[in-house]
Amino acid sequence: VTAAWQPVDPSWIPSISLGWGYSRLSQANSTDDLRDMGIDPYYYFDNITASQSWAVGLQWNDAFMVGNSLGMAVGQPVFATSLDSGTPNDGNYVWEWWYKFQVTDNISVTPALFYLSRPGGQYTLPGESSTVLGGVVKTKFKF
Repeated sequence: VTAAWQPVDPSWIPSISLGWGYSRLSQANSTDDLRDMGIDPYYYFDNITASQSWAVGLQWNDAFMVGNSLGMAVGQPVFATSLDSGTPNDGNYVWEWWYKFQVTDNISVTPALFYLSRPGGQYTLPGESSTVLGGVVKTKFKF
């Protein structure tokens, strides 16, 4: 399910994008069948019985100057909410912030920062934690 709204007149009110997803899955193979095939059930995705995802995005058009835009998004990519063996510890989040500079009518530069919390989800080793902070610069040329 997704929804988006954009103000008629760009100002301090951002456009808003929302999304939510849900999947209910049934397992095709038993744990014993997987082991017989040489597959470790711990790493087999069919033991996931339910998963979700969600995201919220905000973008301010004409931020600080006409043609530029500022934005941020937060959400969780598809994560397991139920397993055959119980409830997973699969809470990984993604944040992104960006600012698009419109250099000319045909060139824009967009620096962005992103943050991933626990990107390994349920496969993060017990007692350990991981995060990723990164950046990117996108340059767009229109011909």
